[in-house]
Amino acid sequence: MNVEYFEDIVLHDYEPTVDTFRAEVLAGLKQSPKRIPSKFFYDERGSKLFEQITTLDEYYLTRSELTILREHLPEIARQIGPEALVIEFGTGSGLKTKLLLEALERPSAYVPIDISREQLIDASLELVERFPNLEVWPVCADYTQSFTVPKPRNSSKRTVVFFPGSTIGNFTPQEATSFLQSIANLGDVSLLIGVDLVKSSTILNAAYNDSPGVTAAFNRNLIQRINREFKLDGTLNEIPLDNFDHYAYFNEQESRIEMHLVSNPEQHWVLDGQNISIERGEHIITEYSYKYTPNRFEALLRDGGFEPRRSWSDRDNFFALYCCDVKA
Repeated sequence: MNVEYFEDIVLHDYEPTVDTFRAEVLAGLKQSPKRIPSKFFYDERGSKLFEQITTLDEYYLTRSELTILREHLPEIARQIGPEALVIEFGTGSGLKTKLLLEALERPSAYVPIDISREQLIDASLELVERFPNLEVWPVCADYTQSFTVPKPRNSSKRTVVFFPGSTIGNFTPQEATSFLQSIANLGDVSLLIGVDLVKSSTILNAAYNDSPGVTAAFNRNLIQRINREFKLDGTLNEIPLDNFDHYAYFNEQESRIEMHLVSNPEQHWVLDGQNISIERGEHIITEYSYKYTPNRFEALLRDGGFEPRRSWSDRDNFFALYCCDVKA
């Protein structure tokens, strides 16, 4: 872990190294089926593309969650209480964070944790400017791995973990249970978590196959990242993006969106001296996004060590926010 000092923040840096990226990508490309972890979407360009996705007409998720926050923040703030330490997994641009912090009564400190270093620093500096009396302690980390949460100077009456968006859906149910248990093991914490609900497959498929093609560019950015961060040996200077089609669909049996990169031609790469072969039409899985019914999600929360206390959803029941306590 490195500590980096800026004018108004101290960054605790556990950012995964290029070697980590290479090792996980190579391991994933040798699996059957091939897979690249979705956490690697979020380099600097990928994070910017994702922010574009959240503004698209087809992408209901962010719009629905913001509606819930704006309509129910006074009650959410009462559920959390005064002088809370807020720890957020996956802070992104910080828009939802600003709304929450503005609604809370005298929040004591804020610890954002995100894998995208540049976006994390920008969002943290913006929050310090907006909330000059708030301690902000950013942590650049893959939050599925081991790291230490910094201890703010100010005392707090409660610790709340904020996990917005639909990121819990990127885990398989078994992985999600283990991840929730790791949060519950932090101690006496509350959890404010977002979840994408089951809905029409037409709506779901449109959200991940937007007409401007931003999600396709977001998906193919993984290939651009491989081009940047691997040494490609032999005659291939870079992997053409046109070699892959974006493919996303709702798997009703598994209740999840699956996002894939599909190879157009047969391909042979030498990445850092290792041979990778991809057949024509072969899929690389890049993301799962599970969708839950309220009953199934509440069961998942309980398996993960939390008891749901209150929930809110938008008028269309597209999305829900849950406030939970660690089970006694």
